[in-house]
Amino acid sequence: MISRLALPLITLAVLAGCASPPRVETVRSAAVPDAVTAYRLFEGEASTETDRAAAVAVRQALAARGWREVDDKTAWRVETAYAVRPQKTGVFTDVDARDGEWTEAPRLPQFWSRRRQVHTLSLILTGPGDAPGAYRVSATSVLGRGQADEAPGLLADAAVSQLGAVD
Repeated sequence: MISRLALPLITLAVLAGCASPPRVETVRSAAVPDAVTAYRLFEGEASTETDRAAAVAVRQALAARGWREVDDKTAWRVETAYAVRPQKTGVFTDVDARDGEWTEAPRLPQFWSRRRQVHTLSLILTGPGDAPGAYRVSATSVLGRGQADEAPGLLADAAVSQLGAVD
């Protein structure tokens, strides 16, 4: 009798989990100065269709926040990198690798999410002339194949929203 009562609750919990929006994690080096609103997008020579979709999404997200793209060599340079990898692949940076530690250790996903992949969009903003260093921000989410087309827009919005956020 208890199992008959629990089955509808379990079904609702599973459906609610499937319907929830994807979780996006962002990491940034520092907030970009508020005065920065003009940029030029740097695209690699061998960009893929996914790279181009990510660049379009970044342009739209920046425009929505009042940034304008210019063709001026003295404008801030925005570089994008988009990556898709299996969930069971770990993540590390050069510093972590030198110390022999993972930023995120490899793990075997649960059986219901094995076909999902990790989508990551990274932005690097480099100031013109003698402006201080580079600013980095990235957005990452684990998404199913049905969500892959929406991933560049979702990640671009999340990453760009972190550019001017307060520390």
